[in-house]
Formats: sequence, structure tokens, C-alpha cells
Amino acid sequence: MNHKRYILLSLLVYCMVQLSIVSVKANPTKKIKPYEDSTVSAYSPNNNYGSGDYLEIGADIFGYQRETFLKFPLPIVETEITKVYISSYWYSFLCETPLSVSACLVSNTWNEYTITWNNKPSHSTLLDTDSTLTDGEYFTIDISLTHITQGSTLSICIYENAPYKPDGLQSGSREGGYNTPELVVEYKTPPMLIIVPIMVGIVIAGIIGTIIYINIQKKKKQRIQETIQTKVQHPSSFAVSAPKFCTNCGAKLEGKSCSNCGRNN
Repeated sequence: MNHKRYILLSLLVYCMVQLSIVSVKANPTKKIKPYEDSTVSAYSPNNNYGSGDYLEIGADIFGYQRETFLKFPLPIVETEITKVYISSYWYSFLCETPLSVSACLVSNTWNEYTITWNNKPSHSTLLDTDSTLTDGEYFTIDISLTHITQGSTLSICIYENAPYKPDGLQSGSREGGYNTPELVVEYKTPPMLIIVPIMVGIVIAGIIGTIIYINIQKKKKQRIQETIQTKVQHPSSFAVSAPKFCTNCGAKLEGKSCSNCGRNN
């Protein structure tokens, strides 16, 4: 392999290392499913729906309101959390008008297998609002970092704002396993994860550079040896002809005839 190929290989490895560094620098994320979720309904205020496959908000077919409750575990990350939000997908084949919906904090005292409309926790701090949520759209709930404590629980309620529309939306519960809301936590890359690929890149570049240098020196030495060997085998081809002089006047000859006296030598 010649040194040009080594150079190309070196450039390729360098580009791969740079791409790995860029990917590491991007904020890593943790996506977390709720470990408890349930819908409550004003139509059946004492019924529990914690084992259902769907989560619902807005009015049912009878016009009664429904609300959704979610609990997420907040992870402990290696470094500083930079952003937290909940991504929830909502749909309905019957929803004809956009709904105005909100999300708020609630206490963690409820349980998905016992919560009902009558015993649900009260709405607390407002987190986010979407005034035009309709079929097939995401409600992204931005959460201030002031509400985040690593290792604790985030408990929220999603509900329709008054005045109520005669429509509702649904999403997938953790039991259903389809389009379940997710808590997304973004955080800074730990310093060591940035240093490691840089050091690996430096080591690889050093190794390849050493290989290139050794290869170039080897070829240079080989060319010198070939030249010496050629001189030994064909010394006449490298001999330097001695200058000739006119036998009559002693002038240096450029050809057979002397340019000084005109005599042929």
C-alpha cells in the first residue's frame, strides 16, 4: 500500500472520528413511558378506568367531560438536565372541531387502579396549553425545570378548557402500548463522553501518521539502494567524460574540429 492510500485512509478515519464527536456533543435524551395512567369520567364518577387501553380527554357521546392522569418517574442523569417535555398524540374519528386543552401538575396521591372522577386530585400549577388540538395532532407539554427534581415523580393531568366542545380525543395508554405519551428528558453530555472520542481520534491519527512516515522512509531507502545497485552494475553509464583539447593549439574542443586553429583532431 503506497503513502497516498495511507493518507486517504487517515482522512477517512479522521472524518469518522469527527462525526462521532458531533454525535456525542448533541444533547442525549431519555424517553420514558408513564408507569401509571388513567382516564376519569364525569359520566361515571365512581368508576375506575386505569386498566383501559385508551386515555381520553374532552366530552364523551353524552357530553360528559373526561380527563387523563399520568405519572412519570424522573430519571437521575449523569449531568445537568437542559429540557423536559411530554409528547402526547391525540386522535378521534368523530372530532370535528379543535379542542382547547391544558396540562397541569397534580399531587402524586392517586393510584391508577383506584382513581375516579370523584376522588381525583385537584388541578395545580398550569404547565402548558394548546387551544387548537384536533384529530391526529401532538400536544407537546413543555415543563419548566423548576418543576423537575431528579429521582422524584412527575404527576400531571390533561383536560379540556371551558367552554367545552361536544367532542373528545383519545390517546394510547401504557396498557394499550400504542401512541403512549412519553416524557422526554434532554441533558448535557458528560465531559468524559466528549474526551474519549477525541483521545481515540488523536491516537488513531498518530498511529496512521507513524505508518505513513515509516512507509515513506522505507520507500526512500529502497530508491537509494536501487540507485547504488544500478551504479555498481553499470558504472560506465554514470561515468563523467573528461574534457578534450586540441593537439595543435591546446584549446578546449567542442567537437572534432578546433574552433581556435581549425585543425581536425
